[in-house]
Amino acid sequence: MNRLSGSLRKAKLRIMKDLELRKLLVRCGWNEIVLDLDGDGSADVCFSDERGDGDIDTIAIDLTGDGEFNLYLHDADGNGIPDTVLWADDGSEELELLAFGSGVERELIDIGARVRNLLLAEDFLNEEFNMSLTDLSGFMKEHLAELIEEVNKMVNAEGIDKVACFLDKVGTYYLATMDEDGKHPRVRPFGTSLLFDGKLYIQTGKVKNVSKQLAANPYMELCAFDSESEKWLRITGELINDDTIEVKRAMLEKNPGLKAMYSAEDDNTQVLYFKDATATFYSFTEEPEVIQF
Repeated sequence: MNRLSGSLRKAKLRIMKDLELRKLLVRCGWNEIVLDLDGDGSADVCFSDERGDGDIDTIAIDLTGDGEFNLYLHDADGNGIPDTVLWADDGSEELELLAFGSGVERELIDIGARVRNLLLAEDFLNEEFNMSLTDLSGFMKEHLAELIEEVNKMVNAEGIDKVACFLDKVGTYYLATMDEDGKHPRVRPFGTSLLFDGKLYIQTGKVKNVSKQLAANPYMELCAFDSESEKWLRITGELINDDTIEVKRAMLEKNPGLKAMYSAEDDNTQVLYFKDATATFYSFTEEPEVIQF
């Protein structure tokens, strides 16, 4: 009996029937499909079935163009969303755990899930994109470029970019201000951040107490913890109000869930940027890293 009874077998059959996609095929084994998307003779992406149940559970991608895969999106639980992201530096055979769990690196994981769905779901292709499997290579090139940009930004980030990537990864951080009487510290969870024109922003509402406290005393401290790497970040400095419509729109586009409560044109939406800030990365095993911006 054929060992491939699931989605991988269906995908391979469709590839073999499609002349244009067959031209991209590098290798088609029992449990994998390897494609050369740019036609340079080197493998660019591999879809594989490591569980042996016929379903694609791993996407491996060559980000450097040297024919070696160095990014791996793995769906261990079979829910269709990669829950492990592994990265290998150039020339290294050792993989580094870049992200783990469905709640981390959402943008990167969502791109991987979309590519997987496009390869496997004919109805999804036709209904949502009105495209055939022949068109898949172009779509994958476009979104793999986004993926490459996101991964490179995260791996190579320095300075304020590194701070912004860390806040994006952890999702939730805690912001401390002083009450208007100057005697009582106040701490609350936040989840918004945006790097825009070289400045790092957060968002709140002007009707909230935190906005009033920052208006009276712009000095604050922020703390965020990454349980995966066991590193944490503290930022001290000032938060300065910015009423520019463009940055408000950019903040809401990055956080579309806020649009039900906020608008770039209303009198309540507030974005603030860090001024004269000191960001310090801590861990239990490394010396603190200090970044000023």
